[in-house]
Amino acid sequence: MKELKKFKMNMKFYRERKGWSQEQLADKINVSRPVITRLETGEQEPALSYLLLLSKTFSVSIDHLIGRDQVTDDLLYEVYGDYGNEHSFSQIIDYLIKQPKMSTGLQQLLYAKPRERKLIEDILITVIEKSTKRLE
Repeated sequence: MKELKKFKMNMKFYRERKGWSQEQLADKINVSRPVITRLETGEQEPALSYLLLLSKTFSVSIDHLIGRDQVTDDLLYEVYGDYGNEHSFSQIIDYLIKQPKMSTGLQQLLYAKPRERKLIEDILITVIEKSTKRLE
């Protein structure tokens, strides 16, 4: 996952985690709301000044904000061990942490009856496969 993709996902995650609207974050860093929208959608690459302001506002390092946080990868490796494809695994975990609805839905899936869970898993996999084929 490229840094810009990680950045926009992280920016939205930390804004929502603080409970702020785009307008509220814009006020805090003294920019217009459309700037926040463009940064979160990836239409605009963040200037260093924005990275510095957002880093301070969210109380995280710039490396963490752009997804170059080795500490997260190291912790995941320590907890889960070497799966051979650890880099992809850490991206999945990072995605789930930052997408609370998806994470909650998957937790609920764990409690579904096996037959229902299998049906839901099949549907999800089919949708993901069809969506990614369209992107290729």
